[in-house]
Amino acid sequence: MKEESEGGVAMAFIEIFEHMGWLMAVLFILGAVLVAIEFMTPGFGVAGTIGIISLIIGVVVASRVVSPPVLIGIIAAVLLVIASLLVWAYRSATRGGKISRTLLLHSRLDKEQGYNSVPPEESLVGMEGVTLSMLRPSGTVQIGDRRIDVITEGEFIPKGTKVKVIKVEGFRIVVARVDD
Repeated sequence: MKEESEGGVAMAFIEIFEHMGWLMAVLFILGAVLVAIEFMTPGFGVAGTIGIISLIIGVVVASRVVSPPVLIGIIAAVLLVIASLLVWAYRSATRGGKISRTLLLHSRLDKEQGYNSVPPEESLVGMEGVTLSMLRPSGTVQIGDRRIDVITEGEFIPKGTKVKVIKVEGFRIVVARVDD
C-alpha cells in the first residue's frame, strides 16, 4: 500500500511538470549559469553541484514535455554549452585570461627584495669541524658549537674525521676531508 502511495506522489509531480514547459527553460538556464559561476570562483563546488542537478532535473522535465527528437536536441545543446565552458575555462587558465589572473599568484619573492627561504650559511665556507657521524655521503658535523647537516661530494668519511666546508649551495653544505 505504501509503495502505491509513493508511486502516486511521483506520478503527481510528473503530471505537474508536464504542464510546465517554462520550468524546463528555467532549470536549463539556472544550471548553465551555476556551472559557469563554479568555473570562475574557487571554492567548495556548491554552485557547480546545484547547477548539474538543475540540468539533470531540466532533462527529466524535458523528457515529459517535448518529443524525443527535440529532447535529443536539448541534451546535445546542454552538452555543447558545457563543452564550450570547459574549453573557455581551459583557454582562460592557460593564456593569461581572467581565470589565471584570479587563481594564480604572479608576484615573486626574490632574494634581491630581501626574501630568502634559508638563512645564509656562506660564512661557513673554509671553516673546519669534526664529523659526529659517518658521512655516507651525508651526515652531521660539529663546527664550533653548532651541529650541522652536511654532504660530501660522494666520498664516505668515517666518524671523528676532520673536515672543511668547501661550498654552500642553498640548503646543501658540502664538506671535504682535511688531510693532516
